[in-house]
Amino acid sequence: MASETQKKLIIMLHELRGVLLSAKVPFFLIGGSAIGAVREHDIIPWDDDVDVGIKRDHIPQFLTAVQHSDLMKRYKLIIPGQTPNYYFPTYKLLWDLSGTDAPKDAGTGFQGVFIDVFALDKTYTSKPRRRLHQLQIRLDQIRLDIAMGHPESGTKLGPLHKILVRQAAKHSKSQLLTHYLRDIQKHQGLTKGYMYYNFGSPYAWDRETYHVDEVASAVMRSFAGEQYPIAVGYDTILTRMYGDYMQPPAQSKRQPKHLS
Repeated sequence: MASETQKKLIIMLHELRGVLLSAKVPFFLIGGSAIGAVREHDIIPWDDDVDVGIKRDHIPQFLTAVQHSDLMKRYKLIIPGQTPNYYFPTYKLLWDLSGTDAPKDAGTGFQGVFIDVFALDKTYTSKPRRRLHQLQIRLDQIRLDIAMGHPESGTKLGPLHKILVRQAAKHSKSQLLTHYLRDIQKHQGLTKGYMYYNFGSPYAWDRETYHVDEVASAVMRSFAGEQYPIAVGYDTILTRMYGDYMQPPAQSKRQPKHLS
C-alpha cells in the first residue's frame, strides 16, 4: 500500500505530466523511477521521491511551462541559482508542508514532498576530457561545501584542499554557486563527441551517463496508472547504474533515502 508521501508524489507527477505533455516538453522518468516503471509499473514501494530527467536544451521550456501553469498555485518550483539558500544543481517541484508533521529532506531541509528534475548536460565522450570536466565540477562542489560550513569536504585532496579553502573564503556562496552552475553547462555548445551527464547525481563518476542514442527518443511504460516516457536505451542505462535492476535489493536496503 502506498504511503502518504507516495500518494502525494503520484498526484504531483500526474499533474506535472499533463503540463509537460501539453507544452511538448520532452522528459523521461530516470533512476529509481524508471526502474519502477519497468519493474513494478508503479513507484518503488520504499521510494520517497520521483526522478525526472530533461535535457538542458529543454530546461527553459520546462520552466516556462511550469511557471505559467496551475501547478504554481499548489507547489513551489525550486530553481538552482534563483531560490534563496538553495545550493544544489537540481530543480525541484515541492509540495511545501512546512509547519506540519511531514518529514524533511535530509539534504535541503525542505519539509514536504518533491519531484527532482535533473538537467542532463553535455560532456565529452572522450574519457580524458570528460574527467577534466568532472574534476572541475567536483572542485566547485568542494569550494561550495567549505563555504557552507563543511571544512572537512575534500580533505583527501591533501595540499589542494588548503588552496580550495582559501579560494572559498574569497567568494560568497552565491558567487560560488553561480560558478558551479556555469561550469556544469559549459559544454552545451558541443555538436559532436558528446554524451549527456547528470551532474546532480549522487553516484560515482560515469555511473549515470546517457549516450546520445540512448536518449534519442522515448518508449512509454505504465507507471501508477498512466503512461510515462522512459529513455529508449533504458535497459543499458539502468544496467550501467544498478546492475541487475530487475532484481529488487535485499530487504535491509529497502529504505527511503531522502525524507526523515
